[in-house]
Amino acid sequence: MPVVERVIEYYFGVVVVVGGLSVLLGVKCTLRTWRRFPEVRWLGRAFGMGLLALILASILELPVLLLGSGLALAAAAGLVEESVKLLPLAFFRDAQKWEKWKLVAGTGFFLGLIEGLAYTMGIISLGESLYLAGVRVVLVGLHTVWAVVSAGFLLSGRRWKRFRGLAFSMAAHAVYDLPPLAAIEGLPVEVVTSLAAISTAFMLVTAAMVEKAAKLATGLIPEEEEKEELTSLP
Repeated sequence: MPVVERVIEYYFGVVVVVGGLSVLLGVKCTLRTWRRFPEVRWLGRAFGMGLLALILASILELPVLLLGSGLALAAAAGLVEESVKLLPLAFFRDAQKWEKWKLVAGTGFFLGLIEGLAYTMGIISLGESLYLAGVRVVLVGLHTVWAVVSAGFLLSGRRWKRFRGLAFSMAAHAVYDLPPLAAIEGLPVEVVTSLAAISTAFMLVTAAMVEKAAKLATGLIPEEEEKEELTSLP
């Protein structure tokens, strides 16, 4: 087996372990904030937004895919997919900020879930290693928490600092895709290994970014809900 393929196998193992741990911590922070917000019907809207986001991303990424450049495709995936997850901000402008936060998080989840199911069926039909399905499961979680990071900063921050979360999510997503695409491009094993290390660093930082974004999002709680919560305390 070529050395670069071995590196990619190790990288996918790191994704399952490190990425999976980061996702668990990120989802924990997300659910803690989610429960503090009022109940709202989000499931149907988030599913529709996730499906639309995936369709738009596929269309926008198609020209780059036809170019045959894996590195350009990774950059486009990070830029496009993290942007289309923000569709609820445009479609539901009259919604309260906490509701938009929930819808963006749900959109990220359903985009990752639909994409993951499609890839998993391809993995099974082609007889690929089943551990790749585990990688897809982790990626569903990463799609979700990256959306949480983007929405938390955008809806809670000020001026240019609002875009820090979105910039991080785009970079983390692009770097996540780079190692296997760089291997397909035939880049040296040293380059592929370095990209895998950078991606791992981003996955480690993701949990901290989700926690920060979730804390920022708690400021989106309506004042009347906050007062009710305080008056209910003994």
